[in-house]
Amino acid sequence: MERLLNTIAYPGIALLLLCFVSTAGARIITVDDDAAADFNNIQAAIDAASNGDTVVVEEGTYFENINFRGKNIVLTSTDPNDPNVVAATIIDGQEKNAVATFNRGEDANCILEGFTITNGGMCGNLESAGIFCYNSSPTIRYNLITDNNWSGEWGGGIYCGGGSSPLIVQNTIKNNYSEFSGGIDCWDDSSPIITGNIIMHNRADSGMGAIHVAYSHPIIQNNLIALNSGAGIGIYASSSPTVIANNTIVDTSPSGYEYAGIRVYGSVAPIIRNCILWGNGDELKGCTATYSCVKGNDTDGKNNDDGDFNISTDPLFADPNNNDYHLKSQAGRWDANEGRWVIDEVTSPCIDAGDPMSPIGREPFPNGGRINMGAYGGTAEASKSYFGKPPCEIIVAGDINGDCAVNFLDFRLMALRWLTNGNL
Repeated sequence: MERLLNTIAYPGIALLLLCFVSTAGARIITVDDDAAADFNNIQAAIDAASNGDTVVVEEGTYFENINFRGKNIVLTSTDPNDPNVVAATIIDGQEKNAVATFNRGEDANCILEGFTITNGGMCGNLESAGIFCYNSSPTIRYNLITDNNWSGEWGGGIYCGGGSSPLIVQNTIKNNYSEFSGGIDCWDDSSPIITGNIIMHNRADSGMGAIHVAYSHPIIQNNLIALNSGAGIGIYASSSPTVIANNTIVDTSPSGYEYAGIRVYGSVAPIIRNCILWGNGDELKGCTATYSCVKGNDTDGKNNDDGDFNISTDPLFADPNNNDYHLKSQAGRWDANEGRWVIDEVTSPCIDAGDPMSPIGREPFPNGGRINMGAYGGTAEASKSYFGKPPCEIIVAGDINGDCAVNFLDFRLMALRWLTNGNL
């Protein structure tokens, strides 16, 4: 899945100078078994660090349970964008407690990136095995969070509570377990942004395998949620709507609890759009979706019991047996294993089928001028639009949808979005 880049604009020279002064003393602190490194364990490096510092950890296994102690620092492997480095830079919680803890008000400038977070377990009263966030809002990105097991109820992979609003982006969260919430748990007025993650094979014997939301209001967008138990997303007692947009939620398996793609009970209805729900038992339980592909949905394309403008046609995933849920396209589909665009013999009905008012984001041309359904809709890995002929060799000015012609359809797309600002 694509990496998300954040750009900060400084409005004036005075602010730029202030920023330079405030970060001029930032240090790089190294962690390794090598005697030349500053420290040989991560917690010692965190304890020595100050706000703005970066702690760089060399490959290896570190048997620790770390706490950021309220410090807004960057804790990173040597290359968080390289899956091999991530797999080889391991923080092992030894089944003692949460592997990583944020509970002293850390904000988005506190970053945990590029690690395998594993083997966390219950000890004490922290409500997570993998990563514990309480009254804190760090950035958690590019990590493999796996094989964390908590015998209590909440948060096998990540727990957010006490008003926490972390950014949880581009992680792989798999094979985690707790009794009620295997992957991510959101409690107590928390509002995390959960985007671009792969959430797979998490287990909850009595609850939600992938994501559980209670008394909270997260944004859940562009995630692949597959092969979890219980429910893909479960929402309870939230007073404001959870936004669930452009997720692929597939192949949920039964647990001791009823199972579904998305289950809502005792809560304000979530906003569900541009999603694919396929093979989850009850795809939608206690909620409705719009502009989504819902298996078994009896729809005429306009109005029905499960929502508006939904479809129920096979989404034509690329290779679900090997966990590839990109959409097939005769114009081009991204093959992550080969690192190139490939041409299929068929085209998914989920391409160009999302909400016409949703921004198309970074979808490559030709993109039909309309967002795709599913986890890759609006991203650089969105499958391309097919108009019954090969894609245009030359991009024509004014050809908004990419069908090699400038006509009323392009004018319609422009008029439809006139003066919109691209927000969710």
